[in-house]
Amino acid sequence: MVKAAMTTPQAYFDTLAAITAVLVLKATIVNILIVRAALSSGIQRHPEDKKFALRGFFSALMFTFGPGANNEFWTRCTNNLRNILENEVFFCIIAYAYGAVTVASPMATVLIKVFLVMRLLHLFFHVFLPAQPFRAVFWMVGAIITVTLAVQIVMLKGSLLVLGSKDLAVLKGEL
Repeated sequence: MVKAAMTTPQAYFDTLAAITAVLVLKATIVNILIVRAALSSGIQRHPEDKKFALRGFFSALMFTFGPGANNEFWTRCTNNLRNILENEVFFCIIAYAYGAVTVASPMATVLIKVFLVMRLLHLFFHVFLPAQPFRAVFWMVGAIITVTLAVQIVMLKGSLLVLGSKDLAVLKGEL
């Protein structure tokens, strides 16, 4: 009797897809907040921004008044977007790879959900209610989850990184 290969449950990938979608929406909202703050506080990063004919229309559309209409908010949002790109993209890649090369346990599904919660809290304490050590703690938990998944992949598949005789034959043009 042949044993069927075990694979990661579809629920893991479905959860990861939903998490990825929420993270993308979060990044998009931060982008919108950056534009809003720039319009509100008169930040013009490029020469063409000064002569932008629709600037008034966009300012009205983006409700460029009230909270978050200053340079500090723009800086916080810009820094948060950089943090998003430095962390969340790599998490999504490694979480997908983890599910593809291992049989993800129910705990792995819990960990990727925890990552999402940590990143949402990190945004809140970075942009809306600036507070340390909360922001750093939430970032650290997310980073630990990312590193944990990456280390497990390397432990399981790291031997594939070693050049073997077949690889050398390919390099020599023999295969």
